[in-house]
Amino acid sequence: MRRRAKRDLMTLVGLVVIVASVVGINGYLRREGLRAGYEKMRALVENQHRSEGVTLVEWKELHQVTGRRKTGAIFPDSLKEKDDRLVNIVGFMSPIDQFRNVTEFMLLPVPLVCYFCDAPPMRDIIHVKLKEPANMVNEPVLIGGRLQLHEGASPLFFYSIENALWNEAVEDEEATEQITGKDHRLHLMEGFGELRGGPGLMEEPEEELFPGYTPPLKPDAE
Repeated sequence: MRRRAKRDLMTLVGLVVIVASVVGINGYLRREGLRAGYEKMRALVENQHRSEGVTLVEWKELHQVTGRRKTGAIFPDSLKEKDDRLVNIVGFMSPIDQFRNVTEFMLLPVPLVCYFCDAPPMRDIIHVKLKEPANMVNEPVLIGGRLQLHEGASPLFFYSIENALWNEAVEDEEATEQITGKDHRLHLMEGFGELRGGPGLMEEPEEELFPGYTPPLKPDAE
């Protein structure tokens, strides 16, 4: 009798293990399927904005970031080059403390539900501070603003986007060509000439020193 009870107990344990395994596999497949669906949704929005000429930061670039909150982040060089520059990125909004008229929230590559009660890794979270309030939505949104990388130990977030626009792209600043007036260029040339021993010792032609400069006509000698 005791042997039979032991056998029944082992059978019951085996069934529990099998059921738990099936539930675990189904849960894993459901999580993976849910994440894949949201990533596909985000990719469609990204491709739409790219077709409109918008340059986007890719989440896979952010996934190269390593480190923990306690020790701080280690950023790849490609991301460091974007620090304090205007960028655009598509992601899902996640609330911090409210859902309507928000001025700040977290931006994630997939919705928070895809992490199934686990906290998202720090590299997956961008702290967004909006220029104008907006309402939380379930669909992926375009965020444009100034990227700030937060280095050092124990940052609240690895990165943030400041003064951000909601569902609107921004254009990064471009270096502008310096244009100097002719009178100012002439003054500079005279100053350089004095430093080099007087105007007569300036060897380079004025046109080579200041492209586009046309020297003034000299009055006829009396």
